[in-house]
Amino acid sequence: MAKTIVVEKVGGPDVMRLVEMDPGKPGPGEVLLRHTAIGVNFADVHYRRGTAPPHAMAKLPMPFTPGLEAVGIIEELGAGVEGFKVGDKVGYATATNTIGAYTEARTFEADRLYHIPSGVADLDAAALMYRGITVQGMVRACYKVKPGDVVLLQAAAGGVGSIVSQWCKSLGATVIGTVSRDEKVDYARSNGCEHVIVVSREDFVKRTMDITEGRGVDVVYDGVGADTFLKSFDCIRKYGMMVSFGQAAGMMDPVDPVMLQHNALYLTKFSGSTYNAEREEYLARAQEVLAAIGKGTLRPGRPAVYSLENVAQAHRDFEDRGTMGSLVIKL
Repeated sequence: MAKTIVVEKVGGPDVMRLVEMDPGKPGPGEVLLRHTAIGVNFADVHYRRGTAPPHAMAKLPMPFTPGLEAVGIIEELGAGVEGFKVGDKVGYATATNTIGAYTEARTFEADRLYHIPSGVADLDAAALMYRGITVQGMVRACYKVKPGDVVLLQAAAGGVGSIVSQWCKSLGATVIGTVSRDEKVDYARSNGCEHVIVVSREDFVKRTMDITEGRGVDVVYDGVGADTFLKSFDCIRKYGMMVSFGQAAGMMDPVDPVMLQHNALYLTKFSGSTYNAEREEYLARAQEVLAAIGKGTLRPGRPAVYSLENVAQAHRDFEDRGTMGSLVIKL
């Protein structure tokens, strides 16, 4: 039996119940995993409270177990599994399998697993992999960050934001980061933000344009959504790009294409379920992230650690915007 979080109806953090469930036997092409660490992502919050995009909510079964990523040890192989053996330390971080990680043990498709190198700790992998794969898609595919670029990063002290700033700085870009409160400034700077704007007391559009001497930034990475999305377009240079990757503060208002036309701007929306739908592309992103962790390009910092029994508090902390960096469940 495995302790497992179950959500029977969408709502607040308290709708997550801890139950005992039999993970079952692995079927063909599957393995049985015993988790050692689980990543907590804001997407989990959206699914739990019913605020994920409508197409994603429409595919969500009820009841369900939240969670997009985990690290674990293979305990059993199903028929036809190649490239893995019992005892291997592996991970997964894929939005194409949108639920199921908040549990001690589960079966999982082997072709979506990657080996965790011996030099990468379980908690570090759980803290970085889903976010890292997301960031790799944003800075290497949506907009290819290059030396000399200026980046505006909304919510720079968050789990994804801290990785975006680290990676963009390593690529030679200047990062302007926004944070919600003063106590997050030093953390954002430590992850590579050269300039930090506290949005609770500063106009981020004005500050960004002052910093860039009126030019604007080459790209905005925005995971906040409603509170920052439309205003961020006023910070972008001609032919620059907006990369939206989340909606922590709520869904964005529609964008009039004429607004993009008059300012010669580009807009894209990153989706892990789309960008990582192809197995080869997803695994290539994962390998680049693991290599970046191994080289020290990406650092987990000090992730906030919770137990499976206390995961509701992790969700509350997320929603209060009181967290910095990544959140993980340790088993």
